[in-house]
Amino acid sequence: MSLQSVVLTGVTGNVGAIVLEYLLEGGMTVNAVLRSFANSKEFLEQRYPHEVATGKLRFTEIPDMGIEGVFDAPAKNASAIIHVATPLSDSDFKATMIEPAWQIDHSILEAANRSLTVKRVIVTGSIVAVMKLPEDLLKDETFNEENYNPITLEEAVTNVSSAYQYSKVSSELKAQEYMAKEDRSFDLVLLLAPSIIGRSIQQGFKANKDGIGGMSSLYNNLFDRDAVGSIFPFVMDVDDVARTHVKSLQTSAVPGNMRYLLIGGEMGAAQLANKLRANYPKLQSRVPAGGKEEPWPKTMAKCDISRSEKIFGSNWVSWWDSARATVEDILAYEANHPVVV
Repeated sequence: MSLQSVVLTGVTGNVGAIVLEYLLEGGMTVNAVLRSFANSKEFLEQRYPHEVATGKLRFTEIPDMGIEGVFDAPAKNASAIIHVATPLSDSDFKATMIEPAWQIDHSILEAANRSLTVKRVIVTGSIVAVMKLPEDLLKDETFNEENYNPITLEEAVTNVSSAYQYSKVSSELKAQEYMAKEDRSFDLVLLLAPSIIGRSIQQGFKANKDGIGGMSSLYNNLFDRDAVGSIFPFVMDVDDVARTHVKSLQTSAVPGNMRYLLIGGEMGAAQLANKLRANYPKLQSRVPAGGKEEPWPKTMAKCDISRSEKIFGSNWVSWWDSARATVEDILAYEANHPVVV
């Protein structure tokens, strides 16, 4: 059974934007949740005029997704909800990231529970719900869906990275607890993505070095530095991440009430720096040489992704093709914006 009518959050971010693209290409009906019609609706209407005209793409404005009951109306006739949006901020992390993450999840789950039509909720989770960073990255251990990040609230409020980790694992655990309390008319799929890189199509794309995520990490740790920095090694192309979301609408092919750890490949900073310098001569003055490409440390964490490979396969976009798409977007952005080195 493939669910055809989807409520989608996060369409103004890149993952959500590409999930939307795939859903519409597949002929599905999408109700895109926007925080502000004034900021986003016109852009999407211009990008998808046929889908808007035919009713395949509709919009719901929800300025605060954490308010109880705000998803009831869009969920009323939907067959699935895909929740991609993630609250992010640079201060007061408990109030602006940690508490809203669960409030939004809870609002969505309650709406699904009250709906007579929703059969599945799909949530974009993160590998940080499985391992604690940076500590676990150099542990000689294998991580899979049975692992949970043990980060504490006291640690979480100290910086944005820790707050993000805590918000992901804590909201996920609460969602699982919610689902276990009684029989539900819908199930839950948790897609735990690694660092996401690849093309960018979202409105107002900006190449920045201070965000959380694959593009910002790549840009910050390879460009305009004296030496290559550290990047998170486990990556996946944004198109592959989007495709797993769309395939998860196939309830007969993707078992529900499960978490799936996703990894498309392993990318080393030195390896990437050297390939960038070789393939983009103009970047040799901005990207430092990676030096000798050492093998992965024996103590580096390993990930068992056999569960997700069994369901979603393993024919992923290569890390280099994905990184190259990210770099192309960075360079295109820089061509139209002054770069301060």
